Amino acid sequence: MDVSRFRNALLGAVAIFLILSLVLTLVQPTKPVTALPAGVNTPIVGLEMAWNPAQVWNVLGDPQTSEGQEMRRAFDLGTRIDFAYIASYALAYLFLTLLLVRRQTASHGWLYLGVGFIAVTAFADVLENRAIFNILGTGTLSLVDVHMDELIVFTRVKWLFLGLSGIPASILMRREGRRGPSFLLTAAFAFGSLGIFKQYAVEMMTLFLAFFWAYLFIKLLPLKNRWWT
Repeated sequence: MDVSRFRNALLGAVAIFLILSLVLTLVQPTKPVTALPAGVNTPIVGLEMAWNPAQVWNVLGDPQTSEGQEMRRAFDLGTRIDFAYIASYALAYLFLTLLLVRRQTASHGWLYLGVGFIAVTAFADVLENRAIFNILGTGTLSLVDVHMDELIVFTRVKWLFLGLSGIPASILMRREGRRGPSFLLTAAFAFGSLGIFKQYAVEMMTLFLAFFWAYLFIKLLPLKNRWWT
């Protein structure tokens, strides 16, 4: 496969990734039933990054109420869509790293490293989704605690390795003089690492990634100043 085909594959993967990002933004709830953890602005991050059952319950509410039931339906749909989202971002990172390695005739070690990071990210994301499904199915606050360890561990592994997934591409982009995009990926990794301890950090991470992928998509379009012609 020549560089132009790699570029087109990357463009397609990024387009699907961005479309699914928009779909998830529309599907996921915009407000918690009761409250979000301090510093967090979105219910999905409040749920994923919760440290204890009380924080989960404040986001989801009581399943015996109409608000709690509606919140669970929205999260259930969003979590199901997330499986396609996992595949889309995995392919986007894979094709990006593959294209950069191919263009620069760089060591395949960068590709293997990226694949390893992507695989861990996707695996942790799937297990995180399983924990969320289990939590959505609980009827009492006390039962949420059974699934908290799984949620805490795999969510934080996911965010950390999602940041790491962009590091090979960040280094290779810097070699091409693309310092801006390289910085965005590096900053995303930094906030993903901080997210292990600070719940709000992953929202900053997603902001940097949103800028990166939107910018990359524009640069891949068949325009006069497109990248990698």
